[in-house]
Amino acid sequence: MLLQSFLIALTMLRQHKLRSFLTMLGVIIGVMSVTIIVMISNGFQYFMTSQFKKIGADTIIIAFDPGRRMRGTSLGSIEGLKTSDVKYLMDNVSDLDLASPITQSSDTATAADKEVTGARIYGTDQNYPILNSLELNSGRFFDTSDVTMRSNVCVIGEELEQRLFPGQSAIGKYITFPGITLEVIGVIKRQDIMGQSNSKDVMLPITTIQDKWKGGESIQYITARAKKGVQVKDAMEAVWQAMMRKSGNRPIYRVDSNESILNVFNTIFGVAGVALSGIAALSLLVGGIGIMNIMLVSVTERTKEIGLRKAVGAKRGSILTQFLVEAGTLSLVGGLIGMGIAWLLGNLVTLATAAMKWPSPEGLPTPFPVTAAIGSAVFSALIGMVFGLYPAISASRLDPIVALRRE
Repeated sequence: MLLQSFLIALTMLRQHKLRSFLTMLGVIIGVMSVTIIVMISNGFQYFMTSQFKKIGADTIIIAFDPGRRMRGTSLGSIEGLKTSDVKYLMDNVSDLDLASPITQSSDTATAADKEVTGARIYGTDQNYPILNSLELNSGRFFDTSDVTMRSNVCVIGEELEQRLFPGQSAIGKYITFPGITLEVIGVIKRQDIMGQSNSKDVMLPITTIQDKWKGGESIQYITARAKKGVQVKDAMEAVWQAMMRKSGNRPIYRVDSNESILNVFNTIFGVAGVALSGIAALSLLVGGIGIMNIMLVSVTERTKEIGLRKAVGAKRGSILTQFLVEAGTLSLVGGLIGMGIAWLLGNLVTLATAAMKWPSPEGLPTPFPVTAAIGSAVFSALIGMVFGLYPAISASRLDPIVALRRE
């Protein structure tokens, strides 16, 4: 019975193509909008996840943040993070596997008659490339002995190699900054993260930058990694407790992780996607009203047909079912068309963003949300049936004698 009703519904769609299309337009726009919004929202979440994976989603970041303390609370003798704080953490937090100090600045790098302004300088240790998932194009990274011996060595990015030593390898050559000259021992592979590239980075032993160049023991922040099998949040809590003990229970440090930052971004994109999808779904209600209107017209047009079917024994239930199936089919077909258009637009978005190399060289991925699309299509069918219920009841209640008399 349902199959027969569905086939009759398809026949009615073919007989009134333009009217059916105009009726479905609201549903098409609604399903298309919901699906494309979910695709873009998922695309941004996928993009953010892939970006954080490049630098290690499990990396913990410890920074000095005196603005967090309560009003009137003094800093005591604490002026900021120091290199010794790395050893303190490794000695007092058993959940940590690695930790690395980082001091950061920028300056102009020169080699022979060439110079590059805005080179980003990182003073760190041998654990930095592990914590940041760095790979080398050539050479090596500095090791424990380089840090201990305060060696005048550095690892540079691809752009610096290409601009300072065009057409040749930078390994074994020297670059100069105001106050120090460093031997290049390695060139790191380019890494683009959220629009930022490491191609102009310069990394050197933190002991070298502190004892031979900038001076002092202060650092900007510490990066660390939890031991295998330890949850990042548990390691973060242990780090926080250790830093609170060190500061005399003054909340002057901030402990974050790439994972927690990623979760914040994904939550924002998820909530925004749901909110926009809800707004877009309002067009489904408009489509449902259109379906109700056209089904009422259809009942009026087919009054004689309904009377004839009742006269030959059709029950109210079968008439009701027929018109409900027709309304649901009208809406479902509109939903499927909307899904198809959304899939096409999603691919166009990916191609367009890839051509613009935004937000990454691969563009913005827009994976087709099968679950959301099916849910939207089913919801649209239900909308059609709900709004088609009144016309269907009206049709089933028609008196066969009165219906047969109507022209």
